[in-house]
Amino acid sequence: MNRIILTALVASAVCFSQIARAKDSGGYFGAGLADGLLSACANTANYTCNNSNFTSTSPGTHLRLIGGYDFKKFIGVEAGLSEFGSYKVSDTTGLVNVGSVRASAFTLAARGGYKFNFGLSVFGKLGLASVWTKYTSNPGWTWPANMGTSQQTMGMVAGLGWQYDFDDALGIRMSFENIEFNDTGYKGGFASTNLMVVFKF
Repeated sequence: MNRIILTALVASAVCFSQIARAKDSGGYFGAGLADGLLSACANTANYTCNNSNFTSTSPGTHLRLIGGYDFKKFIGVEAGLSEFGSYKVSDTTGLVNVGSVRASAFTLAARGGYKFNFGLSVFGKLGLASVWTKYTSNPGWTWPANMGTSQQTMGMVAGLGWQYDFDDALGIRMSFENIEFNDTGYKGGFASTNLMVVFKF
């Protein structure tokens, strides 16, 4: 249903907007969906990745929100909020479900790119991510003592994408983004493809 609504919004914008050159500076916010994959592997005491503990990997669709400001034609700053959802965690065999982890992230990144005269722009971004993870164990299982149940850690965000602006107020964006995290239990990341509607002011 969410994809149908988003598709309808995009189709309406295409039908009723006139193509115009977008402003080189100003604020914007956007909302859309991200299809991606959360992958993680267990940390040892020195934060190296190995397969001797738990692994978690599952595809999912989540809501993605952004807000930012373009200072000039080529550079800006962008914040984002992602709710990754809940994922099953398996034991060392990969066969037994021992619990779940729920993750979300807030990102803040510098964004640079190029805006063409006919409404199309390309960009890349790089910055920091604050990642929240919450672990829940199934009956009969417990997490290692150093993991706890909820954690907030710092990671990195990087992305590439393109955006088409129908006019000075409305655009559509597709981007590829990776958010990495490293808490006391897992080292991993969320790689996603994002489709968003962007409103400018």
